[in-house]
Amino acid sequence: MSQPDPSRAPRHNAKVTAALLIVGLLILVPSGLCTGIFGGSALIDMLSHPRGEDYSSGILLTAFIVGTPFIAIGGTLLWLAIRRMRENGPNS
Repeated sequence: MSQPDPSRAPRHNAKVTAALLIVGLLILVPSGLCTGIFGGSALIDMLSHPRGEDYSSGILLTAFIVGTPFIAIGGTLLWLAIRRMRENGPNS
């Protein structure tokens, strides 16, 4: 039997790469915007009322605790898609 040529390694499926890219963006963009809006508004409220009510720090902490895993998952999927595109080159 003949051995497969290692220089002709099979290419990754372009559909999988596209799915990773689309799903990664669909998770990353809304979760990043939501976390940024809630976290940013709580941070602005804390800075504008330094001795006021203390609920803004709880909102800020909650926004980052809830939003960070989704941002990480979406970013990881996007990173995997970009890495696969770079490995395959422009003609895949």
